[in-house]
Amino acid sequence: MTTLPQSSARPVDSVVLAVVLTGFVASTYGFGVYLFANLVVDMRRDIGFGYTTVGLITGGAQIGFLLFSSVTSVISRYVEGWKISLVSTLITSLALLGLSVSNNVWLSGALLILLGGCSASVYIPLAEIVAKGFSPGNRSRVMGLISSGTSYGVFINGLLVSFLTLQGGWRSIWLTAGLISLGLCALAWYLLRTMGTGGPSREGSVTLDNRTPWLSRSLYLTWAIAFLNGMALLPFQTYLAPYLRDELGVSVQDAGFIWTTIGAVGMASGFLVGWIADKVGVRASLAMCFLSAGLAAAVVFGCNSLPLFYVAAFLFALAFYPIFGLVPSYIGQIVPVSRLTQAFGIANVLIGLGGVCGNFLGGLSKDLTGSFSSVYWVVALLLFVQCMMVFMLGRPPVSARA
Repeated sequence: MTTLPQSSARPVDSVVLAVVLTGFVASTYGFGVYLFANLVVDMRRDIGFGYTTVGLITGGAQIGFLLFSSVTSVISRYVEGWKISLVSTLITSLALLGLSVSNNVWLSGALLILLGGCSASVYIPLAEIVAKGFSPGNRSRVMGLISSGTSYGVFINGLLVSFLTLQGGWRSIWLTAGLISLGLCALAWYLLRTMGTGGPSREGSVTLDNRTPWLSRSLYLTWAIAFLNGMALLPFQTYLAPYLRDELGVSVQDAGFIWTTIGAVGMASGFLVGWIADKVGVRASLAMCFLSAGLAAAVVFGCNSLPLFYVAAFLFALAFYPIFGLVPSYIGQIVPVSRLTQAFGIANVLIGLGGVCGNFLGGLSKDLTGSFSSVYWVVALLLFVQCMMVFMLGRPPVSARA
């Protein structure tokens, strides 16, 4: 099992741990997963490939996500979680640097698939760390903060695209992201080493009887929602910049600032919605998020106005980052801690499967119809369906909501 902080750990140690894990997510998701969507237009022009290839690459990244999700669920029983996250972030850094010099679409695709895998191996241990390291009344906001790490990466993505594309080109952006990620690894190693234990201690870990029942109707429904999350939310981001720039004529600077808006709002939304979830419940917060993201997709589909694209970016960011913290928070309320890594690992696999389907079908739809518009009305429909599914979830035990 993943190792966790002792209940008697100093508050500063918990804060350092939360900040480091947030930084890992910022690097592996913000740079490793979502930067490609911002640079795909320029990379296509220089290297030469079609949108079906984009769909195959992004879908392949989800396959990497699936593979690493499965492997991490196993090795986390034997290797400390912070070490898995640190090594995954280091590999991410090297892959980002590799993309800055790659001239071959298949080499670039292989590096992007590796990045997709590392995003899973960073995130899998987090649910159990939070479940054992924080009280039930604080877990949603902690997971919300960590999941918002993606927004910090996306925020930096937007700034890099806006200011470096015209000056240094897309290669300079991959290079800068890789160097930032390497610096984060060095800082994280220093912080964890100077905490005195080199990371969270194995002592004081909470374990429950593995015979405790854990499968339930609510868990199965949560897994279905996780699949639809990947199928709807990941294509939304993957094809947003190409849709705005290639089809609607939005400038590279405006597209970059739209992404910056998503990142800026996401910096606060994860913790804010997590705090709301700790007060009113995870289910109500999930329904609000799906409704907000669905409205964002509907705006992108039905409008061709720059101000409204910023509104859509706000609505999407308000929902996207919290969702990936709320899902493990809910699973942690209905599944014994001894089964949490396994249950969350399955949810991550289903998110990856959904992303494979969504990204590939999105790219194929563009090549067949010549437009991304159909992608966004389907995404809106799926998100509204998820909003209704949330109301079918069971109410967690009182002890989990204490």
